[in-house]
Amino acid sequence: MHLSWIWENLQGYRKRYILGFILAVIFPLTSLINPNFSRMLIDRVLVGGETELLVPLVVTMIGVTFVRMLIGYAMMGLFEVSSQGLVYNLRLKLYKHLQELDMSFYDRYRTGDLMTTLTSDVDMVRHNVNYVFRTFVSSTLMFLAATVYFLSINVKFTLVLIAVTPFILIVSRRYLKKVRHVYVELRERLSLLNTDAQENIEGNRVVKAFANEQYEIEKFEKKNQDFHDQNLAASYMWLRFYPWIETLSQSMTITIMLFGGIFLIRGELTSGEFLAFSSLSWAVCDPFRQLGDLLNNLQRFFASAGKIIEIQSVDPKISSKPNAKTSDHPLCGEVEFRNVSYRFSGQPVLENISFHIKPGETVAFMGETGCGKTTIINLLSRFYDVSKGAIWVDGVDVRDWDLKTLRSNIGMATQDVFLFSDTVDGNIAYGDPDLPDEQVRWCAGAAAAQFIEGMSEGYDTIIGERGVGLSGGQKQRIALARALALSPPILILDDTTSAVDMETEKYIQQQLENLPFPCTKIIIAQRISSVKKADHIFVLKNHQIVESGTHRELIEKRGYYYDIYRIQSGIEEVGQVG
Repeated sequence: MHLSWIWENLQGYRKRYILGFILAVIFPLTSLINPNFSRMLIDRVLVGGETELLVPLVVTMIGVTFVRMLIGYAMMGLFEVSSQGLVYNLRLKLYKHLQELDMSFYDRYRTGDLMTTLTSDVDMVRHNVNYVFRTFVSSTLMFLAATVYFLSINVKFTLVLIAVTPFILIVSRRYLKKVRHVYVELRERLSLLNTDAQENIEGNRVVKAFANEQYEIEKFEKKNQDFHDQNLAASYMWLRFYPWIETLSQSMTITIMLFGGIFLIRGELTSGEFLAFSSLSWAVCDPFRQLGDLLNNLQRFFASAGKIIEIQSVDPKISSKPNAKTSDHPLCGEVEFRNVSYRFSGQPVLENISFHIKPGETVAFMGETGCGKTTIINLLSRFYDVSKGAIWVDGVDVRDWDLKTLRSNIGMATQDVFLFSDTVDGNIAYGDPDLPDEQVRWCAGAAAAQFIEGMSEGYDTIIGERGVGLSGGQKQRIALARALALSPPILILDDTTSAVDMETEKYIQQQLENLPFPCTKIIIAQRISSVKKADHIFVLKNHQIVESGTHRELIEKRGYYYDIYRIQSGIEEVGQVG
């Protein structure tokens, strides 16, 4: 399975990789040429007296050495280019696949784990494709070719020489059985280490705010120690087998010297043949001495490739149907929830939710924390699919809309703002990079983001990762401008003004009431001031809609909304609604 997977990802580089393997087959065979000429040089020139062969043999040996060097250089170049091409293809396909996976996948997988897969796992695959596979093939062929050559010289001596190989193979087989799970666990501990580091760096401001550096250091130290210990466990396991393999491999060199001398004294080997055996002894010894490194790298490869294949084999639960409905024109913005229920990990989040929003209306959702407000917009954008019921947009079930069409018609600004390490202009125009500058500035103005003009380089100012350097209110306003830049038929505002002052909030509300494009607005907020002008307000409690109506109607019902209004107004009782 792994070989076919590698072949698939070598697309565009397969010819070079095959040519590299052809050279990897030729390269070890060329190592037999000069020892054979050395044998002739000893037996025929120095002993036999055929001095006329001296110059041709020496010149030929120099030529063979040069050609062998060129073959080796070309082989390594082909493997390097093709393995880098494999990394490019693999990383691009993996990243593209990650973009297609739904939110439930990211709920299950750690960010550090995915980063480990995209970086070290892919590099481990490249290392094996470039070096380990080539070395394994070259070493195997070198051993076989040298053995055949030795057999052609002296069968008895060759059999004595390779008598230890079955024992080396037995030891290697036992090692492979024991070491596989060790490298799988090693890869997992590296993932946990990366996850811990990523979370700490991303949340560094929180760490410093709580003066919790020592705790984080100790936590990282434990993960680092676990990774260190697992590395040592892998090394110790190899060291248990290494003396056996090394001793057996070195015994071949001893065999050549000891038995070669005996065969030479008995006249069963010539001096040239003994030299050939001696000069090629590395060809039968080195493959077994390299075996440990190759086996360790192969186990790392199986662990890394297995993780990559695992992620690539995950099918998105949410995707566009083959015949999904598309539209080249903006949608009208009609939204309807029909008896919608949603459960997460078996726990109810929404129960039997129904409402209808006409195009251009402004509706708001309020309720206690965890009642399912944000889930409503996640279901509308189809980040998740409903457990029961259906959601309709413009009279079409969201599951029948093409995902790109659906989501490109929804502008979203959430309280958990994520800004990219880009310019202010680039962040606002994220949904449409070709957005004219004047449109970017209008969106910023509508979002009360005039502070941008006072920044060091205005709209060309680089924003730090996640908006570092900006206040919470400034980030929220840039996020709102980004949502407005799409001119979306449906605009979702999830506590978008929670970090701005009342005056700024009032200004933003006035701008939203007079947008130059038709827009259905869905507001999620805790402030009464943010929702009181909505055409319809829905109050959620215990995963259900328990109240609905206009601001005045909900005040008169004297329910949850009324209680919130009274608390935020700072009055004991409300006699007249403002």
